[in-house]
Amino acid sequence: MIKYRNLLVVSCAIIALTVLGLLRLRIDTDVVRSLPTQEKIIADGLEIFEQHPFHDQIAIDISLTKTDPDRLVEIGKALEEQLKQSDLFAQVGTDSLGALIPELALHAAKHLPLLFTQEELEKKVAPLLKSEQISQRLQKLYQELGGMEGIGQAEFMGLDPLGLKDLVLARMAPLAPSLNSRLYQGSLLSQDGHHLLVTARPKASGTDTASARQISQVLTQAEQEFARQYPDEAIQLTPVGAYRAALDNEDIIRHDVHLALVFATLGIALLLYFAFPRPLTGLLAFVPALAGTGTALFVYSLLHPSISIMVLGFGGALISITVDHGIAYLLFLDRPQETKGKEASREVRAIALMAVVTSICAFLILSSSGFPVFVQLGQFTALGILFSYLFVHTVFPQLFPSMPPAEHSRSLPLRRFVDLLYCTGKPGAIVALLLFIGLAFFAKPQFHVDLKSMNTMSSETQAADALFAQVWGNINDRVILMRSADSLAELQNGNDQLLVKAEEDIAQDILAASFIPSMLFPGQERARENFRVWRTFWNDERVQHVQGEFDRISKELGFAPTAFSPFLVQLQLAEIEVTTIPEKFYESLGIRKNSEHTGLLQFLTLIPGKNYTAQEAVQRYGQDASFFDANYFTERLAEVLFSTFTRMLVIIALSIAFLLALFYLDLRQTLLTLLSPFFAYVCTLGTLRLIGHPLDIPALMLSIVILGMGVDYSVFCVRAHQRYQDISHPSYALVRTAVFMAGASTLIGFGVLCFAKHAVLRSIGITSFLGIGYSLLGTFLLLPPLMDRFLFPRQQSGAMEKENMNVDACVRHRYRTLEAYTRMFARFKLRYDPMFADLPDMLVRGQQGQGGIRTVIDIGCGYGVPACWCLEQYPGAEVFGIDPDPERVRSATIAFAGQGRAVCGYAPELPSTPGPADLVLLLDMFHYLDDETAATVLRKSFQALGENGILVTRFVIRPPGRLSWSWYLEDWRIRSGGGQAYYRPADRMAAFMRQAGFTVVYNEVSAVNRELVWMVGRKGS
Repeated sequence: MIKYRNLLVVSCAIIALTVLGLLRLRIDTDVVRSLPTQEKIIADGLEIFEQHPFHDQIAIDISLTKTDPDRLVEIGKALEEQLKQSDLFAQVGTDSLGALIPELALHAAKHLPLLFTQEELEKKVAPLLKSEQISQRLQKLYQELGGMEGIGQAEFMGLDPLGLKDLVLARMAPLAPSLNSRLYQGSLLSQDGHHLLVTARPKASGTDTASARQISQVLTQAEQEFARQYPDEAIQLTPVGAYRAALDNEDIIRHDVHLALVFATLGIALLLYFAFPRPLTGLLAFVPALAGTGTALFVYSLLHPSISIMVLGFGGALISITVDHGIAYLLFLDRPQETKGKEASREVRAIALMAVVTSICAFLILSSSGFPVFVQLGQFTALGILFSYLFVHTVFPQLFPSMPPAEHSRSLPLRRFVDLLYCTGKPGAIVALLLFIGLAFFAKPQFHVDLKSMNTMSSETQAADALFAQVWGNINDRVILMRSADSLAELQNGNDQLLVKAEEDIAQDILAASFIPSMLFPGQERARENFRVWRTFWNDERVQHVQGEFDRISKELGFAPTAFSPFLVQLQLAEIEVTTIPEKFYESLGIRKNSEHTGLLQFLTLIPGKNYTAQEAVQRYGQDASFFDANYFTERLAEVLFSTFTRMLVIIALSIAFLLALFYLDLRQTLLTLLSPFFAYVCTLGTLRLIGHPLDIPALMLSIVILGMGVDYSVFCVRAHQRYQDISHPSYALVRTAVFMAGASTLIGFGVLCFAKHAVLRSIGITSFLGIGYSLLGTFLLLPPLMDRFLFPRQQSGAMEKENMNVDACVRHRYRTLEAYTRMFARFKLRYDPMFADLPDMLVRGQQGQGGIRTVIDIGCGYGVPACWCLEQYPGAEVFGIDPDPERVRSATIAFAGQGRAVCGYAPELPSTPGPADLVLLLDMFHYLDDETAATVLRKSFQALGENGILVTRFVIRPPGRLSWSWYLEDWRIRSGGGQAYYRPADRMAAFMRQAGFTVVYNEVSAVNRELVWMVGRKGS
């Protein structure tokens, strides 16, 4: 019976939680932010990505098939105007830099004494002082003078007739967007003249896909407009930038997510249809998975402001992972006989609890990797599994309190196939072993970690990047430094120190070039030193020589006698003012105010030389600045990821092994459970090697996930083998069907991702499909024969083992295949409960030589430890027990090993026996019964006994004086469970016994515990 109204309410709640979660969360499409930040070189790189003013910049290549620089400039200016009018950009073009170049040139001309080192003066300036060089320079100035505006250029010529400022401005070349360019009419042209570069910085982040779509539309419209305006020109706009990668990633991942959700849902629905007698009931297995995913999304939104789109892309697979809880529950519910929801929940909980614990632990450990996207994935998935499990065992029993038997039996070929596969026995194990051996030869992991694999771009974007690199050069060849300082003076002094290092490295060809603002605006110390060497360099002989050449050539060309006086004055200055960097030059020089802290940020560019090594550069420059070298960044990322995931894999493997060992408290069961994941790992690595798919970032991540998920299948089957003891047991068949369906549904979910366009999702799909598939194969082919061999050895060998055991050891042997708690309960009860020291004497006193014991009734038998003791004490006896706890009844029945049975029931009910009983045990249970029930139990026990049969009871009293902690604990346990404890004195219990017809032959307080009383009654005189 399904409560449809409640189901509708629950469905609405699931939808509401999902929508609220999505509304609260910001979806992050920047996959690069998911990189780990513990390593300094990686943290530096990510910080520079975040802060660098060119990080979000876009560059647009305008190309013509013919060489026409003027037309390119015309189109470039028109495009810049359209970009400005779109109001999407904070800055367009290089107008601001172009406008500042004359001011920078004027600054350089006025401060020449501060801008040259001794080496530069000797090697670069001295050759320009030769007579022929001076003559050529002044003649060139005279020829160009007619085309210049007189006043401004006259000032430049007067301050710097030798063009020394050009040596200074040439140092700014690394600041240009491309080294393969030349300046033409204020625009950047390629060397061949066929391409023009336009740059723009969007107002929004480069990963803001809404802004990215608007930018794409503006550029498309501009290209169409240019095609109309210039029909005879083959104009092509090729934009590059972070916005294109963001758009590609979002479009591709959205497509893949939609594909995964649709096909995974359809595939799983088809699978459920063929597995359930009532197909519509099977389809409801999605409800816990959807509820867990939706609730996890909402709870995650309470803990975090954003979620990676990669984690959402994992949502389809998460439905496949968590659907196993609903499958198992409904398989136990949808049966030929009437079933109860709570009974189905109890069976599933007993089997699946450890599997849930291992999966949650696996994902939580993944969340401690330090890899942001994996932290999100670990937390989100752990929450999804937890809430799905809780939903199955709390909400489902309310939606399905009971299920009537199926009216029409339907052929279920899937179940027959599962049974056939699971029961292949030794042949199946041999096939799996041969597969393992064959793939083990190829199971050497190959690692490949590349930042490019973190983003998947369309073919158009890849072609644009290739064109840009070919025409304008590869920006990745540059090294970026980022420095921060509290003040401009501190920044300039630090620049001076960096410039000294850079000059030394350029001299050794470690660096090919660099730009550091101290080249234009030196700090106090460097300015004083440069001014000193300037004055030393310009001795009287050089000054007189230059002045003489100026006078001679000026007369020949017609320059005024004082035309170059400002320059000559600089040669003999006694002092000069050291200026700080004006704020208007900040942006041009890579300086900006720190948005997160007070002070300034500065970006410096280094160009590696032939002798450059990244490791030495990090040591040299990375101490005082954030350092980014794209190639070294990728190399270190690979090493960090390898070490991180290797460490995480070891930790999670040890953690799972520890949890399993703690859960089982049995080495054989632990090793058998870990066997299937080990088989899967080796086979997966071998297959990946054969298909040429290296272990990339997603594969490394999934190595941990596969271990956590794959071990679930082993746990299910080992627990079912342990619980039901018989491979043909109907409930065992349901468990292995649930395992197969859970694995198949997961394979469907990940299998769909194998066809994803996005590289990360595709790698997740391939790796997970192989890992989970081999885990399932190992579970079905390897485990069953091995469990039969090692968990349940033949009875003959068990009998031989028991020959040399004492009674306690024989009792423990009966519990060897049961759960750890039951085994430990039996062990500690035998060892620490004085019952088993007193019980032989009680039986002797009761029997008084009247004969042996063949039939035993144990009321409130629990796990059956005293009953099993009786079976070992009296070979050939049979025990019939009763207890209200079905789990204890199951364990007791297994422990009886065919020498009787236990049934579920409440006192004063008694189990049926084939004849009169010889012994009734009522141990530690009378304080649960009220007087009427206690009297009835004694009366029925008297009736069940044969002539001279005995009843042995031990009951709890409340003695005077201080009570033990165990007495208080038991009393609290009863009351907290909603019950009431009934403590009766010994004389009152003796009266109950006599009223029932018993002769009380023993009535004494336990010698070990004064809170316990032994009493023995016999039927007959």
